[in-house]
Amino acid sequence: MERKYYQTQYGRISLLDRGTGYPVIFLHGLGGTGNTWLKSEPFLDSRLRPIFVDLLGHGHSDKPEIDYTIIQQAEAIKSIIDAMGLKNFSIVGNSYGGWIGLKFASSIAQPDMLFPVDSAGISPTPAEQGPQAVESLIDSILKARNYKNRDALRRIMNNNGKREEKITQEDLAAISCPTTIIWGTEDHVIPLSYGEALKAGIKGSELIIIDGSGHTPHIDKPEEFSEIINKKLQNKD
Repeated sequence: MERKYYQTQYGRISLLDRGTGYPVIFLHGLGGTGNTWLKSEPFLDSRLRPIFVDLLGHGHSDKPEIDYTIIQQAEAIKSIIDAMGLKNFSIVGNSYGGWIGLKFASSIAQPDMLFPVDSAGISPTPAEQGPQAVESLIDSILKARNYKNRDALRRIMNNNGKREEKITQEDLAAISCPTTIIWGTEDHVIPLSYGEALKAGIKGSELIIIDGSGHTPHIDKPEEFSEIINKKLQNKD
């Protein structure tokens, strides 16, 4: 995997890129980085080109003074897709990254396939519990990751608490690309019921449940998770 940088209208984005094969863009959860997918990378088919993005406000990407709306993050992803010259691609998004993927597919462009993984977007957020919950979560994230992005995380979380940022039923109905929803049975952050709600809202979508996995199946069950991606994209080139 090679680290690359691309300029977007909101700031520079860093990503890890395998370099050859069918492009699959992976979007991590809140407070994470593209590196969170590395445990699954060895199990992803050699015909695929995984692209592990550091979202704005995270990792090696810029931490600009913006609102960090979901659409801004999705527009930044569209910018790097255009800069890389990708005409065909799929999107995999975990939690916050899934939220961005849903917004991308409903409002910007339809990927070949969409994989929301234990996705946020319709579930409650920490900001809805108040400032103390926000700061407590930021503290735990910063203890685990050595990035100076407290202000960016606070902006992201406060924005995510706004009602207008939620993925609506109209948004879900606008997603027409093949969609495979992946969820862990032991997700205590965003329970399986929200995965079932996404399936009900996205026409023709499929829900695949990974037994024994928590909120991050790509870390908890990387081989099983990757096999789902491989099977669904086996005919892509």
